[in-house]
Amino acid sequence: MKRDLLIYLAGRFIPAVVNLAVIILAIRFLGPEEYGRYSLILYAILLTVTLSFHWIQVSILRFLASMPRETKIVMSRFFYMTLLSSVMATILIGLVGIFYFHLRGVELGIVLLFAFFNHFYLFHLAILQAYHRSIRAAILEGADNLIVLLVLLSGLFFFQWNSSMLLFSSYLIGFAGAILLRFIIRVKGLLMIDMTRFYWDGRFSGKVFEVGFGIALWLFFSHLMAAADRFIIYENDGMAAAGNYSAMKDIIFKGITFAAIPIFISYQSKIMDHWNAHRKREALAMIKEGLNFQILIFIIIFIVFMVAKSGLFQQLMFIPEAEDWQLYLPVLFGAFLWQIAMLFQRILELIMHHYYLSICLGCCVVINIVANIIFVPRHGPIASSIILFATITIYTSLILLTFLKKWKREQID
Repeated sequence: MKRDLLIYLAGRFIPAVVNLAVIILAIRFLGPEEYGRYSLILYAILLTVTLSFHWIQVSILRFLASMPRETKIVMSRFFYMTLLSSVMATILIGLVGIFYFHLRGVELGIVLLFAFFNHFYLFHLAILQAYHRSIRAAILEGADNLIVLLVLLSGLFFFQWNSSMLLFSSYLIGFAGAILLRFIIRVKGLLMIDMTRFYWDGRFSGKVFEVGFGIALWLFFSHLMAAADRFIIYENDGMAAAGNYSAMKDIIFKGITFAAIPIFISYQSKIMDHWNAHRKREALAMIKEGLNFQILIFIIIFIVFMVAKSGLFQQLMFIPEAEDWQLYLPVLFGAFLWQIAMLFQRILELIMHHYYLSICLGCCVVINIVANIIFVPRHGPIASSIILFATITIYTSLILLTFLKKWKREQID
């Protein structure tokens, strides 16, 4: 377990650092309007890709390695499902790009290629994870992000390309480079795709949908929670306001997530081992211990953030208005509560259907959207920040109450 954790952290270190660097470089050198445009288009793509492909990705992780005798057939089916989902998603994103974002020509082409290749990048990454090739997956993801950073820096300082399309182009080239590298570090499965005929099986596809769509729906709602306020701020206050808010929200959420994920990964396996062995009290003790560590990490992050926030928002990101405590504090505490919800949710996923969790999160998203529509026109981005904290608090409370209810029932049984 410790080895897997170290490999995971080593693999996630470069992507985490690059993601934080991309936010800072983009908001500082491209400006809030271009960052806002990038953020809105990106979330439109993420929402579409989540519904079109994530359920396939989940099933690849669950099924692929367990079918060694049918690898060629199963791999071919997954490949053609990915191809169909990428085509449908790209068409939908094209319509949104034309009629909502008013993209034309080269810009539209870059966004469509980004969406299309994103499917196959995730497809290859899922193959490596399904065969437990953690080191190769880390190399693939790390190489992708290094290429992204290199292209972004070249575009900013050599070509002087100050457009949100530079970010999409950087990621597009990163996807292409990672997929090329995937051919070099070959793992069984990649060459087992039969390109001579179209593989489709309705029953197999139905099983894939049944297994993965509940998780995909939950992820869709989580992306919608992250995206809805940005779109409403854009509609009411303009793209610059949406860009500043998005950059502040992204830097806080990604920073806290990266700091908390080692605790989640480490304790997740311990909790699952105890739970599956019917040692419920030991599992609860592990949850409490993990929660204490998360609280400790958050206290450290909070202190460091409060000391560094002026330099971060003013000197690095050029958004001094983000220093308003009413804007950043609710987001900061909301990000922490989200990590707590994820820790308890892992147990609920073992004993409950994913659709219950999706419905809970979906209701919170509806509350979030309605509240933003009502209050953002009056109070601006500060309202979005407070509403985000409130809705995450509601969701975390639902998760905790459901966990306690299920725990008492398990104890009685």
